[in-house]
Amino acid sequence: MKKYLSIFCALAIALLLPQSCGSPANEAADQTVASIEKPRVPDWAKNAVLYEVNIRQFTPEGTFKAFEAHLPRLKEMGVDILWFMPIHPISKVKRKGSLGSPYAVADYYAVNPDYGTLDEFKELVKKIHNMGMYVIIDWVPNHTGWD
Repeated sequence: MKKYLSIFCALAIALLLPQSCGSPANEAADQTVASIEKPRVPDWAKNAVLYEVNIRQFTPEGTFKAFEAHLPRLKEMGVDILWFMPIHPISKVKRKGSLGSPYAVADYYAVNPDYGTLDEFKELVKKIHNMGMYVIIDWVPNHTGWD
């Protein structure tokens, strides 16, 4: 009996499988996938020079204000995009060393007070944009601190 049941199941699968592959639902899915356009890279980004910035270690002061003085030099070097490592407060619980990792974020809505204020960061971004450069903030949502 088990032998016949196995044969029956195998035949049923063999006969029904081709029917399900050509179903209207699959055709609609194929059309949806076909209609998705490949993301377009903006012209300004195609050959852009990207420069990563660690505010804490870029200058002896480790602040937005101190970094600001280096913008003309970076622009002169041909930098188009400044990519800031995390600018958020660093978790204090289970810290790595005395400073902690900038990727152990304590608050994604705040700015690390060691670097300056939110207004100082906004002013820095404004100056960067006025110089014709772009800004990226390194944001890694799966790297958070314990607090």
